[in-house]
Amino acid sequence: MTYVSEFVGSLIFLLGGYAYMCNISLKKTLIGKLNYIELAFAWSLAVGFGLAVAVILGGPAYLNPGAVFGSVISGTLPIGPALLYLLMEFLAAGAAVLLCILFFWDSMKASKDMPKRGIFSAYPVEKNLPLNFFQEVVATFFFLFLVLGTIKASSGDSAALQIGVVGFAAVMILSLTVNSTGFSMNAMRSVFSSIWFAILPMPNKDGEKVDWAYQLTVNLVGSSVGGILAVLAVNALFK
Repeated sequence: MTYVSEFVGSLIFLLGGYAYMCNISLKKTLIGKLNYIELAFAWSLAVGFGLAVAVILGGPAYLNPGAVFGSVISGTLPIGPALLYLLMEFLAAGAAVLLCILFFWDSMKASKDMPKRGIFSAYPVEKNLPLNFFQEVVATFFFLFLVLGTIKASSGDSAALQIGVVGFAAVMILSLTVNSTGFSMNAMRSVFSSIWFAILPMPNKDGEKVDWAYQLTVNLVGSSVGGILAVLAVNALFK
């Protein structure tokens, strides 16, 4: 059940965020354009509910490859279970991308000249790999430090609520990173979904390419380094 919880929590998190991105990125939707406050609330609610549901279902609520890698390095998670958690996150990313394609199929057909890779992955306003890498490490560290610290400290019936609220608050606080890193802080949210974006057919993708140099450097390595540091810091704090 712990692996199912990782899949379900990840799916809720990603589907909520991707659906909002579809609404603001495509034609023939009811929202139609970016509103910064809406963006922060949409992703915050998605992350908060995903974390809360994963905890309610009895899981560790990693929902982030960086948290999984950090747990392996700290010795609190064996390699075998870690690979299964990563598989659940990868499958959840695929399910979220596929569901968005199906639900927004007509909107994608109507959006011939509109880029779609940014719906499913994060990119900065100005690309600067060394700076973006540093920003992603710092943002991911603070986000996961808040969430994982709350998971460590929480117990009992109120644990899911506390973790969900902290997840919501953390994303709201770190919404400032939307210009610098594209608001990712999670390889599942960007890299895993970029793989599915490249594989799955969708209307009017028109050969749009994933920027793998950015995705692998910033959203995979950067967020993983930040996650590892956060896990080590939380473990040291509660030791």
